[in-house]
Amino acid sequence: MLQNKLVESPVEILNEWKKAVLVRYGELSLKSEPTRSFMENILIRNIKWTLNRKKVPYDSISRERGRIFLSSNSPRMVGQALSSVFGVVSTSPVLVTSSEMDEIIRLSERVADVLIKPNDSFAIRARRVGTHSFTSIDVEKKVGEVILARTRNLNTKVNLTQPDKCIFIEVREKKTYIYHEIFPGPGGLPYNSEGKMVALFSGGIDSPVAMWLMMKRGCKVVPIYFDNAPYTDESNYNRAMSVIKILREYATQDEFYIYVVPHGKTLEKAITQAPRRLTCLLCKRAFYRVATIIAEKENAKGIVTGESLGQVASQTLDNLMVLNEATHLPVFRPLIGLDKLEIEGIAKKIGTYEASCIKTASCSAAPDKPRTKAKLEEVKKTEEELMNLIQEESNLAKRIYIE
Repeated sequence: MLQNKLVESPVEILNEWKKAVLVRYGELSLKSEPTRSFMENILIRNIKWTLNRKKVPYDSISRERGRIFLSSNSPRMVGQALSSVFGVVSTSPVLVTSSEMDEIIRLSERVADVLIKPNDSFAIRARRVGTHSFTSIDVEKKVGEVILARTRNLNTKVNLTQPDKCIFIEVREKKTYIYHEIFPGPGGLPYNSEGKMVALFSGGIDSPVAMWLMMKRGCKVVPIYFDNAPYTDESNYNRAMSVIKILREYATQDEFYIYVVPHGKTLEKAITQAPRRLTCLLCKRAFYRVATIIAEKENAKGIVTGESLGQVASQTLDNLMVLNEATHLPVFRPLIGLDKLEIEGIAKKIGTYEASCIKTASCSAAPDKPRTKAKLEEVKKTEEELMNLIQEESNLAKRIYIE
């Protein structure tokens, strides 16, 4: 979307008109009436929670189909604060006027006075919803003609493809909203509108992205970190906690926590009591089993993992089938068809990449030649010695709250 980047903003300078924030949401508008209303209510709740937590002032909130409006004298602060709220496609700080053509032109002229500088090209983009005596094209033509005449001494020109400045006009039934900035949001569905899941979480590049993608689809996700000490050191734990604090910014709820599970004894057993080539598979099956116990405790409906098909030995198609058998819950793998560069791109976009790249000690339990096509019967037979430790691990899991 086009976004003008300016030091001066008409929304901040023009105090004669009422100020507000226009919040756009996407696929919610396509839902059935009861579902849309349900999700809109959750989205509005999440918006209020975010603004209250960030101490960003607003006066009131209202909604129309496809739009939510917040009245505020600090519209740019509000718009930027909502950039991490799932369900929000984008926001714009707006000036509000009536839907009479004369008033639309009058406000547009004043916006142009502040926005358009010498030698700028500009465009008018209008959108109209409701019943009016004019079309959106009429608005663009009339406003464009007036502004071109008004700024002719500045050597301005109209450019409809790549303008230097753009004035957006959204005409609704009785009110019109005029703006020049668009702040993108994450989109998706409102957080916690689709129920709860647990996630296998290491803090590396993949697992935070997988967790974020399921949060974007409306899920409340509870991360589980497995502490493999003494086969890893404290640097792995510190990295995981750094990354989870970033993801916490996307979770619009008062209570947010991560489970930390001591996994060293189980891993030691896998190394000493089973073929070394199966160590990673046995380790991950134990992850799945402990995650299942925690999920049942949390009333969660599935397990999220950062696995991508074929990325490492434990993620071959054969081995994923072996892993699946360790739980009766559905396993969600949002990264399954993505390559490493695509995953890294999302990590950079959501802000977890740098923290995930903090240098940590490699797991010393990993075998030199892990099995890539394990047989389920073989794995089940060799993991019998581990089963008594699974419940013990889950009992020792600590819930750590993230402020």
